Amino acid sequence: MTRPFFLAAALCLAATVALPALACTKPANSADLQSEVVAGVNAQRARAGLPALKLNAALGKAAQGHACDNAARQSISHVSSDGSKLQNRLRKAGYRFRTATENTGRGFATPARAVEWWMNSPKHKDNILMSATRDIGVGIAVSDAPDSKLHWVIVMGQSK
Repeated sequence: MTRPFFLAAALCLAATVALPALACTKPANSADLQSEVVAGVNAQRARAGLPALKLNAALGKAAQGHACDNAARQSISHVSSDGSKLQNRLRKAGYRFRTATENTGRGFATPARAVEWWMNSPKHKDNILMSATRDIGVGIAVSDAPDSKLHWVIVMGQSK
């Protein structure tokens, strides 16, 4: 056997071995917080005459993964630590999108405060009030101490 064979075999093995997931701390009441975020977003959409967004598991997976990544870096970036962007994360989560958008935030103590802040930011407000979206996913993670801040991610989209 030749050296290239061993190299190819090692690369194949490395590609099939799962890497450990990033440790991620979610708040104990994360389900309640997620519901409150969705209710707040939908209240804003109702005021604008737009339909309510429905929770979507794939969008939730993408949002939670990105919230965990941002919490690990104490960041509010729209680019993941591996360089991926929203579209990449959605494809990986299995969400076939026609349109999609994302809001991130850090340090908001309550869902109401997160939604309020986003609504007072023109670009974030536009994302929440995007008429083409139908689905929503919410991710919430806590960064490590001593920072221990909540990291919020909402992903809204419309599937194909």
